[in-house]
This record gives sequence, C-alpha cells and structure tokens, in this order.
Amino acid sequence: MLALGEIRYANCIPVQAPFRARWGGAYRFAAGEPAAVNQMLATGAIDCGPVSSIELARHPDRYQVIPDLAIAARGPARSVLLLTPHPVAALGGKEVWLTPASATSVVLLRILLERFAGVRPIYCNGEPNEPRSARLLIGDRAMAAAATAPTGVTVVDLGAWWAEQTGLPMVFALWLLHRAQAARAPAACTELAQRLAAARDEGLAHLDDLARAHATATLEQATLSAYWRTLSYHFGARERAGLERFFTLAAELGAVARVPQLTWVAGT
Repeated sequence: MLALGEIRYANCIPVQAPFRARWGGAYRFAAGEPAAVNQMLATGAIDCGPVSSIELARHPDRYQVIPDLAIAARGPARSVLLLTPHPVAALGGKEVWLTPASATSVVLLRILLERFAGVRPIYCNGEPNEPRSARLLIGDRAMAAAATAPTGVTVVDLGAWWAEQTGLPMVFALWLLHRAQAARAPAACTELAQRLAAARDEGLAHLDDLARAHATATLEQATLSAYWRTLSYHFGARERAGLERFFTLAAELGAVARVPQLTWVAGT
C-alpha cells in the first residue's frame, strides 16, 4: 500500500479532500507541515506528497513529478506573506523572522528582498521575540494574521510581488513521487498520478461545495472559495516557465546547486 503525505492547509483541500473521499481506503496517509512532508518523502517514510518546489531542485535525483499538478499563484498567493513594520526598502540590516514550516517561501523571500529590492536583512529562524518584528508566514496562519495585522504593519503578498517582478506564476508546491517506489511499483504509481489529477479536476468543479464543507470560524466559506479561485492547481507551460525562473534565481543565490531537469512519472 502506497503512503501519501498530506498538508492540512486550506490550499491543499481541493486535491486532498476529493482524493480521500474516493480512494482514501487504498492508501496510508501521514500529515505534517510542508517542511515535515518534505522530510518524510526524502527519507522514504512516504512515497508521494505535496512537496515544496525547492525540494525538487535540491534533490532532483530522488523524485519524479506528477504531471500537471501543482499549487501555484498567478498573482496574489494570499497565504505566503511578509508582515513588516518597516518599509521593504528599509529592511537591510534588520531582523526578518522565517517560519520553519516552509522551504520554498524562504528562498522566494530571499530572492525578492536581495535580488529585486536590493536589501539584505538579518534572517532569523523561528518565532520573533517582538510581535511587531518583520516575519514570513505561510498557510492558514498567514491569512489569519493578515486579517488581524495591527496598524503600522504592512502585509506583502509574495505571490503578487513575484508576478510583478517576473510576469510569471510562482509554483509553491508539486506532487512528487519517490523514485525508489516508482521503480518498485510503476503501475501503482501511474494509477496514483491519474487519481490525483482526477481528484484535482473534481475539486475544482465543486469549489463552493468544498468551501461549505470546510469553512471555519477563521476561514469562512466565501473566503475559502475566493482563495482557491486565485490559485492554479495545474502545472502547465507558464507554471513550468515560472518554476524554471525561480530555480535559476535560487541557483544564483546559492540556495540550490543548479536548475534541475524534471523527470515525470512514467505512463502519465
């Protein structure tokens, strides 16, 4: 039985919820923050999952890519945010706190600050000592923090900033398959890729129903429905161009060794 990673963020619901409903009994599941799912796949604790895109560039020989499936922003991401009490241009030499939950977003923030804004802050890992310190947040927590940001704190959407600078989508996550499992069970892996794509299509066709089912006190139905419609769950030509640009800039920063060649799951 294949083991799948899950990230319990709202942006994964349009794929994960329909997949669980139709095929949940055929797989084992393990949930975690994005960085934890990255680690589980890297160590073979799971066989497939939604993985930070930068993980593919760091270890391209470990993975195959599920075709045409991603979490990407063609403009605002709404859940990958820099909250800062200082203007972006004034962040040089100041502390910027980085969430340990993310990998891709940390590299993206470095690219935006260092390459495009021309500033080099002091990066700190973890939670800031001062609640008004500049900090990177992702996921549902980021959306909640943006809604309650105090006066004087600017909310910078990294997806929108990336799009303004490059004109391309930002691919935050891909569904990746561990190569070892692909070699052991190629037919099962091909079937998994097809099922994930089918779940994505079903989810996108029923976003309002999903929003009604998964609404919470902090993420209301209308908010969820609008949020999912700002994202792209496909990995098409423009998303691939955006990912290549991101990898190129990450390599220039020294965050990855090189721009990887993608390998797709066979038979898809």
